[in-house]
Amino acid sequence: MALPMLSMEDVAKHNTKEDCWVVLYGKAYDLTKFGKVHPGGAALIFDNAGKEATAIFDPIHPKDIMEKLLKPSLTMGTVDPATIKPEHIAQLPKKEEKKKAPKKSAGPAAEVDDFVFVKPPLAAMLNCFDFESVARETMEPQAWGYYSSGGDDEITLRDNHMAFQRITMRPRILVNVRDID
Repeated sequence: MALPMLSMEDVAKHNTKEDCWVVLYGKAYDLTKFGKVHPGGAALIFDNAGKEATAIFDPIHPKDIMEKLLKPSLTMGTVDPATIKPEHIAQLPKKEEKKKAPKKSAGPAAEVDDFVFVKPPLAAMLNCFDFESVARETMEPQAWGYYSSGGDDEITLRDNHMAFQRITMRPRILVNVRDID
């Protein structure tokens, strides 16, 4: 069955907790009931009601999750891309200021500069804790909150920690033994 073509103005009318449509990857979904049970919190859904929220959704979820979780009847239609205006696009929340580091200064009144996180090279990360520390600094707060909590049940989180604790070899200390006599 072909989905009806909607304009973004039609979707924008559904912008409350009681009537919440969100556009993801060009399709409008009725998330009124799902928003209340969303694992990342209802505010994430309802704050983007009546908007095109793919930019917020994409870094956290697989592209096909809506088809897997929602009934087909909750897919309201395909949105005409020509009708999407900048005011219809959901904006990522502003990043909160991260840690501040004092600037080295000879005087007693040291100025404070913003701390800028620089990702270490991939070869320098040896365990899951190294990856976690980089993720904490680089992911959006909502995405980090979801992943660091173990998602829905924390079983995978615990299993990953246990698996990495069992690994004792470090690639940088292995010696090439190909030509040993």
